Amino acid sequence: MLPHSYTVDSQSKSQDLASAILNSSSTPSQISSTCASIDSFLLSHSPDQSRHFFSIAFPTLICKLFFGLSDATSSSKPNPSNGWIDSVLSSNDPDSANAVFSLLSPSSVLFHSISAVDRLSLVKYVFPIERLPEWARFALSSNKFAQSLSDLSPLFNSKLKHDPNKPSSLQIQLNVFEYYLFWFAYYPICKSNSENSDSISIKRARKFRLDNWTSSIPGFSNSKRGNEQRIECNLYLRLLYAYLRAFVPIHDLNAHQPYRSSLLHYASGYDGSVTMRAEFVVNAFIHFWLVDNDFSPLPVNVLKSHGVSFPFRSVLGETPPPTSGLGEVVKLFVKYLNLSSVAVTEESGSDSPRWRVLNSGSFDGSGTKSRDVGAAPVRPAGSWNVWIQRPLYRFILRTFLFCPVGTSIKNASEVFDVWITYMEPWTITWNDFAELDTIVDGANKSVRKEDFLSQGCGYGYTPAWQGYVLSNYLYYSSLVMHFIGFAHKFLHTDVEIIVRMVSKVCFLIIVFFSLLSICLC
Repeated sequence: MLPHSYTVDSQSKSQDLASAILNSSSTPSQISSTCASIDSFLLSHSPDQSRHFFSIAFPTLICKLFFGLSDATSSSKPNPSNGWIDSVLSSNDPDSANAVFSLLSPSSVLFHSISAVDRLSLVKYVFPIERLPEWARFALSSNKFAQSLSDLSPLFNSKLKHDPNKPSSLQIQLNVFEYYLFWFAYYPICKSNSENSDSISIKRARKFRLDNWTSSIPGFSNSKRGNEQRIECNLYLRLLYAYLRAFVPIHDLNAHQPYRSSLLHYASGYDGSVTMRAEFVVNAFIHFWLVDNDFSPLPVNVLKSHGVSFPFRSVLGETPPPTSGLGEVVKLFVKYLNLSSVAVTEESGSDSPRWRVLNSGSFDGSGTKSRDVGAAPVRPAGSWNVWIQRPLYRFILRTFLFCPVGTSIKNASEVFDVWITYMEPWTITWNDFAELDTIVDGANKSVRKEDFLSQGCGYGYTPAWQGYVLSNYLYYSSLVMHFIGFAHKFLHTDVEIIVRMVSKVCFLIIVFFSLLSICLC
């Protein structure tokens, strides 16, 4: 046990550090200095002493990082443009970007401290219900459905607790890693909603053109975009890729879950934390980004088995997809997870891997034959595909069905790109991630490339992909029909962009079905 004087000292220093974080400005020099102070504190304190940092200073750090506020748990909506993430992007300063990335990277002192504190279960947080995905927020607002939330989604499993101050109410209790990741996942949703609110109040006089769209893709901020924007200053995409690569295995999935498909017990030396952490990360991103305000967040048979129902539009509200900037994030997420599909296909050689063919009910929620993807954390054939299959389909579907006519075509174009990326996993190559790997790894890029077994195909469609296509058949059929209706509705918005979209889809479908018919003969 630590002496009382050490405990008081660490608590006092944590309070001083929290004040320093709160009072720090968003200038590059101030950001770098504050990051160095945090690293210095954590290096000089044991996990037991660090508990005061995570109890007192860490929530303030999260607010400063993402929102620039002292308290993001309040009912008022925070403005991400004031946070460090956006400030670094706006300043385009690589030094401050590297300082924040070093603080938050998976190999940082902060994350080592988080692991140590969580291992000892020293700190627990209550995540505000107002910041949860809208469907989960709707479920918790109902006394009838709240108790079923942990059964409906593994994301909330064992995290739903009774409020000690109000036993009739439920709250979401998280450890340090989970608490940080929830805020990390919430940030682009908050950012996009903030930009959508601004776009409603500002009427643009000039026509949206293709060159404006392409120059705005690199980041969330409206300032300093285009060719001058450094990708290393887009901290969110940089951190997202680092977290996916560190926490979500895409090649040796089955190696982290021995005996998952048998009746055997786990070996005594098996550490399931790797698998559990990967599943938590993927589930968090799926529910915050893809499911969020879906009025059918889970298959209907699953909801009926728990006596839960979501009235149409009660969850959807006034913010249907697409939201500004989210498509870029989802595209990176989907492309990374589809590397596991590439790995499965490559490992199968000339034989087509065992993809699970789903019926239409698996996507629209009306079927009863398919397994509940949302509640069962087992990946068939070592691929993440089954996890994102239904939520991504519905995310794209809701975009084509409910995208408001007055919305920016850029937002819809980003979702369109996600759809095309998902339909063509065989085009994924190492070069798609080379730039991010260079920034994340630096000099270790070549080593990483040699160790990465799944280099990506890049050779086009082959018979080995037949099972993947059949298991995702509605992406190539039903969504095409919905896209045609979307294109007809938005044709007047920007003829050039819509024509390019239609041409891309027509070419892909014609070529693909020609190849598929040959393979089936």
